[in-house]
Amino acid sequence: MKQFKKLWSVVLAASLCAALAGCGQNNETYPTIGTKEEGAFDVLLKNNTGKDVTGLSVKMDTEENYPENVLAKDFVLKNEETAEWFYLPKETQETADSETGVIFNPLYQVQITLSDASVYEISSFGFEDIDKEATLCLEDDILFIEYTSKESGETVNTKEQERAAKEQKAEAEKLESEKAAAEKAEAEKAAAEKAEAQKAIAEKATAEKAKSEKAPVQQTTPVQPSASKQTPTEEIPVQSTEGCLTEGGGPVFNE
Repeated sequence: MKQFKKLWSVVLAASLCAALAGCGQNNETYPTIGTKEEGAFDVLLKNNTGKDVTGLSVKMDTEENYPENVLAKDFVLKNEETAEWFYLPKETQETADSETGVIFNPLYQVQITLSDASVYEISSFGFEDIDKEATLCLEDDILFIEYTSKESGETVNTKEQERAAKEQKAEAEKLESEKAAAEKAEAEKAAAEKAEAQKAIAEKATAEKAKSEKAPVQQTTPVQPSASKQTPTEEIPVQSTEGCLTEGGGPVFNE
């Protein structure tokens, strides 16, 4: 009986050790990205891209530029390695469609830089729906994730979604490039027309100046003042004082 009790104690101890060993395997520790704090998303991010991950950045879809790399200095998420990623989102408000009234959660975009300096974007990283683990995959030059959905319990693969987003972005960039090229061409055309007009004006001014310099100079002879015409003076006959006037007014001559 005593031997049976000892044997049973050994079996229980072995079972307990096995259970503890199993728990230890389930609670495997991983290198961490970010800081564990209240409100932070907690995702086990596995790198299955075939290359090391050297850069990781997150932004909202309403933001224009990505912030700095969240990986610690000299930290590299090697291929086939898993890291525990803590991401504390910014304080944002849910948005609602004005027509349907459907509420949308904030949309997170993730930028991944690989060891060959190639940069990829995940257009929609569903932090809220990821059930603990998300795997980074790279196929056909498309970076996407696979994870188990909290909502449906099904495996989600975002490859086709990311393919469509990549094509849409490429098309938008093409249209923007064509628009910029057209605006540049129009500006160059306007500048050329302005330069041509200025050249024509300058050439006309030069021609007129040359013409004026070649024209003979006409010297004007000063007009001499003409001699003034003198009006002839009428000579008045001198009357003799000799003699007297008659009564009728006529002169009287002495005989």
